[in-house]
Amino acid sequence: MELSTISVKNKDPEACKPDSEEAEETKPVNTITPNSMFIFKPENPVRRACHYVVNFRYFEMTILLVIAASSIALAAEDPVATTSDWNKVLRYFDYVFTGVFTFEMIIKMIDQGLILHDGSYFRDLWNILDFIVVFGALVAFALTNVMGNNKGRDIKTIKSLRVLRVLRPLKTIKRLPKLKAVFDCVVTSLKNVFNILIVYKLFMFIFAVIAVQLFKGKFFYCTDSSKATEKDCQGYYIDYGKDKKEVKERDWRRHDFHYDNVISALLTLFTVSTGEGWPQVLQHSVDVTEEDRGPSHSNRMEMSIFYVIYFVVFPFFFVNIFVALIIITFQEQGDKMMEECTLEKNERACIDFAISAKP
Repeated sequence: MELSTISVKNKDPEACKPDSEEAEETKPVNTITPNSMFIFKPENPVRRACHYVVNFRYFEMTILLVIAASSIALAAEDPVATTSDWNKVLRYFDYVFTGVFTFEMIIKMIDQGLILHDGSYFRDLWNILDFIVVFGALVAFALTNVMGNNKGRDIKTIKSLRVLRVLRPLKTIKRLPKLKAVFDCVVTSLKNVFNILIVYKLFMFIFAVIAVQLFKGKFFYCTDSSKATEKDCQGYYIDYGKDKKEVKERDWRRHDFHYDNVISALLTLFTVSTGEGWPQVLQHSVDVTEEDRGPSHSNRMEMSIFYVIYFVVFPFFFVNIFVALIIITFQEQGDKMMEECTLEKNERACIDFAISAKP
């Protein structure tokens, strides 16, 4: 009888949870930390009321709904006509939203304390973000009332802080295990991504040096395509348009993206890797002739091989490395969680099947 009892306990689904989760479950949810802000003791009725509100079942859901409404209001503001009637109505709603966020911040500070003990308000990065957002909104309102004419609302820094409140829904990551697993995977991947990024920059530097050797001083051109050198690119010329002809002054220029130095070459190669506007860079590269001379159409088509190799190495090879790294990290995180479980995989599968099975 005792053996059967032991085997049943070993197949308990709760046994699959790590020790840290068991400790969290055994710890009382409504535990109050002592001496909040040196004023509110555990027996203080104000602190007990704040603790009850913070741990109320629907409190967090209410805050998330207010966050969603606040984000919609921010998106609905008119950035051009700042003094319009529509913005005035949204401003009153903003007062309400900021009041709710301030209330949430204050009761959490009273309940958890500020910073001196474990579990205090400012020891959580999410709470620090909330404080910055709420404080920025309060400062903006104060400057608006003091200066008048909505000058406070025109401060770019304060408006940026107010916009940060759209990040508040990220707090749901802590309460959804699957989202938290993905977030932890991203954070863990950053360490390995940094090492790959070093290799990425090294290869980028090599290609930049090669590009400087190939195209240095060859991306100049004259606004009058009939002139090939800066010496000849003088005076005026007639530009025959579709409807009229116009007299223009000749000007010796250089393309915006060029390879005259390593820094400019890195910028040009990065632009090419994004896929935006790179056909123009390719066309300029195949039109090159000599240093300090204008282009000639498709003069050196073999230069396109450089871009083919570059695209194979960077946009294709390295991007896939980053994606594969994140996938492998996610799998490692899952395997790590499986290793912490006290039951084997087949036993967990049997338990899950027995729980989900219907008569």
